[in-house]
Amino acid sequence: MRGMKKILGVVVLALVLPVILGAVLGEPSSTPQFYARIDITLSTEEFLTLDFGSKSIISIAGAAEPPGFSVDRVVVVFQGGAPSGLIPVKYDSISESMGRITSISSRSGEVVVASNGFNGTVPVRVITYFRKTSWKPIKGNNITVDTSEFTGLNLPSVRLKVTLDNYAPYSVAGVLGPSGENLLDVDLQEKLGPSVIKFDPKHVEVDVSKVGFGVYTVKLAQGEENKLPNAMLVVEDTYIETSVPAKSSKVFNLRGRTGWNPLGFIVVVYSVAPGPLSANVRVESEMTNYVFSRAEEFDIRGASLLIPPLLMHYWIKGYIAFGQAVKVVNNENRDIQVLLVPVYYKEVGTWTPRGLIATISKADIGNAYSAFLVVQVPSIARITSIETPSGQVLQGKENYTGAWLGTWRTAVIEPGEAAVMVKNGDAVEDGTYKVNIEWRPLRVKFVDSKGYPISGVEATLKGSVSASAVSGADGVATLNVYAPGVYTLTGVYKGSNIASMVLGTLIDTDLEIKCPVYNLNVKVVNALGAPITGATVTVSNNGGFTQSMETDASGKALFQQLPGAQYTIEVNYKRISTKSTLTLTQDQDITINTGVLFEIPLLGPITVMETLTLGAAALLTSALYFGVRKGREEEVAEIEID
Repeated sequence: MRGMKKILGVVVLALVLPVILGAVLGEPSSTPQFYARIDITLSTEEFLTLDFGSKSIISIAGAAEPPGFSVDRVVVVFQGGAPSGLIPVKYDSISESMGRITSISSRSGEVVVASNGFNGTVPVRVITYFRKTSWKPIKGNNITVDTSEFTGLNLPSVRLKVTLDNYAPYSVAGVLGPSGENLLDVDLQEKLGPSVIKFDPKHVEVDVSKVGFGVYTVKLAQGEENKLPNAMLVVEDTYIETSVPAKSSKVFNLRGRTGWNPLGFIVVVYSVAPGPLSANVRVESEMTNYVFSRAEEFDIRGASLLIPPLLMHYWIKGYIAFGQAVKVVNNENRDIQVLLVPVYYKEVGTWTPRGLIATISKADIGNAYSAFLVVQVPSIARITSIETPSGQVLQGKENYTGAWLGTWRTAVIEPGEAAVMVKNGDAVEDGTYKVNIEWRPLRVKFVDSKGYPISGVEATLKGSVSASAVSGADGVATLNVYAPGVYTLTGVYKGSNIASMVLGTLIDTDLEIKCPVYNLNVKVVNALGAPITGATVTVSNNGGFTQSMETDASGKALFQQLPGAQYTIEVNYKRISTKSTLTLTQDQDITINTGVLFEIPLLGPITVMETLTLGAAALLTSALYFGVRKGREEEVAEIEID
């Protein structure tokens, strides 16, 4: 364990998948940007013995965090279940089977357990999980992740998980390993072992410490048919038991189920027979995941050789087969047994600010063998509990199996997804289920062309639900969403649309938008270029925005954070007025010449044009005056001569 801590201590993660969220947004973007969530998980474990004979309260701490990672959770696993006298004190969730605690989990990095009358020792396995999450924009039909930085560090467990939004028009179509090998190939999966590679249409999880370090490629299929609901009723139909004869194969097809969508099959193949262990079978479908295996070779032997020993074997293999059909190929020399469970789903429930409300009716699930309510939420949400129609509250239960209506019920509650059994055989609990969900608000920060926050932006979000808010002094508008889906975000500021984008993935981080917002510096001068103090400058746009300022001693009026648009600029100085237009596309300094040449007391400013006009009028007046006078003089002279 100390060696492991040393190894983890020198891990330096160079796997950086940046998400570029800032963009200059002027024109609306109608194409949603979806992201793939990338989780790298490291884990380490140690075996301890808890001695409650000397202590009544014991704290179990996880391993130290390696650089670049944070503690995801510490899990204390009780082999065979915890004694009844133990009580979890500091924890986030437990796993429970038929009333016995099987594990205790804490996301703080520490689990505290107390004894209530138990004074013995308890062997436990302590697993510490470390996680680093990043986001990668989906561009094209491939997602690549490089894990080569872990090469040579001798880490026992490094897992890569890629997650797609349920409502995104993408699904997993293939997975390639570092050498280009097809990790969806069933033969390769069986060679590596069950659960080394796990996948479904929206998730891929690979134990890269077993497959190998390097570049992994997840191939995607794109189209509306790849969307899945975030809340669904999943039924496991009446199972089929049959056999496949030696050296033959059988194909099984999903039958139609009105109002339901097909997912695929749970396939279990098995055999118990005399002789050495052999399990040469193959399961083929659109996508087949090898998830379980157990096998043993054994002798049946009595007290003596009166009855000679019989060599026997058994094996069981489990698969999840996606698609409409599955083929089971038996290459053995004896028959094998097959158990198939057809699986269907349909969307259910209504999203509310407190969570999901789903009403389940017996008519929906009456002829199914079992049924589950399944909810999967984006990263900005966290599932906290489930309330059943009977009033039972399942909270703090990571994995739960308990007695229920004469049989048993299972439930799994994780922060990002949850499932609760609503039917098991003849036991059914119909009615209204409540899945309580905490949604972190979507924080959008609006900044101008220089990166300064913009206060007063009217932000609106429309999609599965609607929300609106106004950005504060920090430029942040806080928008409350409570339903998964694609949202259109707009920002209106000073009469102009400064941001418009379509959000595909709701990422658990602040979204910063760089907006086309600029400064306009207007300088007002006279005809000789000297600044004019006290002039009123008014800017206005077609969105109804108007702002007025007076020029300072330098003749300037600075209009800060104006949206990029066409503006009318009007300057008024006493009785003089000028008007012009400007299209603002960047920070800009402009000078407006009023034409003022000088000022006359009582009359006010006189422009150059007025001066010229005044000069012409004076010349004309003088000419007329002297012309009339000369005429009069000539007329008098003529009279005097007569």
